Amino acid sequence: MSMITSPTLPSPGKSWFKPPYRIAVLIQAANNFSRGIILGASAYSRQHGGWDFLYPATSINGLLFPKGEVPLPEGWHGEGILFRSTSDSLWQTIRDSGIPAVNVSWRGLQYDELISVVADPTRCGELAADYIASKQHEFFGYVGVPHWQGYTSELYDAIRRRLGADLITFEFPSQKDYQSCLRHRLSEWIKHLPKPIGIITWSTDQARILISICHSLGVSVPNEVSLVTCEYDELSAALSPIPISGVYQNPQGVGFEAARMLEGVISGQQATHSNQLVPPIDVIERESSNVVAFYDEFLQQCLKLIDHHLASGINATKLASEMDVSRRTLEMKFSKFTDKTPSAVIDESKIRVAKQLLCDTDLFLEDIAKRTGFSSTSAFTRFFKRNLGCSPSTYRNSHAFGDASW
Repeated sequence: MSMITSPTLPSPGKSWFKPPYRIAVLIQAANNFSRGIILGASAYSRQHGGWDFLYPATSINGLLFPKGEVPLPEGWHGEGILFRSTSDSLWQTIRDSGIPAVNVSWRGLQYDELISVVADPTRCGELAADYIASKQHEFFGYVGVPHWQGYTSELYDAIRRRLGADLITFEFPSQKDYQSCLRHRLSEWIKHLPKPIGIITWSTDQARILISICHSLGVSVPNEVSLVTCEYDELSAALSPIPISGVYQNPQGVGFEAARMLEGVISGQQATHSNQLVPPIDVIERESSNVVAFYDEFLQQCLKLIDHHLASGINATKLASEMDVSRRTLEMKFSKFTDKTPSAVIDESKIRVAKQLLCDTDLFLEDIAKRTGFSSTSAFTRFFKRNLGCSPSTYRNSHAFGDASW
């Protein structure tokens, strides 16, 4: 009888064995945006054999670092670091360690010698500005970040180029008075703004605070103050009195590309001083900006009817009938104020609602099709793909928290 013998395995010291990279992740997972970056990095790691991650924030749930900073543990040695450059001291520590590192924060763009992979701030600003401008406001405002926090000006510069020199920018209190005076200063700013006005905020937290202030002052959102944020975070937005419109920056894509860049630096295949800008995907409209500031009552009534009757399959002919005008008169009104046909505006409403439902709900495509006025899922899918270049399922997957398909 023959004996079955176990194959002889090479020892770990043989040339075939490559230990996993040891990577420190110095990113606090206090919000979904940061978690998305971490998940993107982990997706890249899994595709390339898996890395040995040091993740200090896991065991303490991030509570030790209230300012969003995760320090490099003293004495730690590894092959690479993924981090958010939240302070000069953290960057100094990482630089002194000599360990290859990649930053994923806009703040790190100020350091010429630091490698950064971030969402493109210029494109984020352009997306937000073009979106709020499409609402036909006469006045625009911006809430950014205090200069003493050390961020570069690419985002603000892009917004100002798009919206013009009349952009009303919020002036932050001094660093000493920041905590005690910020909310009062924001309240006074909101009180004295011309209205209606479209406002862009740097962060979801700022948009959330502004909405709460507006509610306490009796200022209507979005009718008097329309808000969109450049950095959408789902957890912060969930605390808002109403849903917040925001730029989807694709944090998972940022994390994936940051991990790719870091591996390149570790292996010597990537330049040690360079930035990579990941394009944001689009703006998701929600209640905080779901308004168009046309100064014409007829058109405002048309837009309300479109929203109200979207699920019933409203079209230009039905809209003209509801408004008790001819189709020709309806088209002339829309052309005068929007430079678009009624049918084009109705289609834009369908796309807006579909995108919001795909991103924010788990509804089946059949249900989304019905809510946007389509008789079948296939008709909805054809319409969506014709207008956005991808299927509804692909769009949902690309915006899903934790998606790892880059």
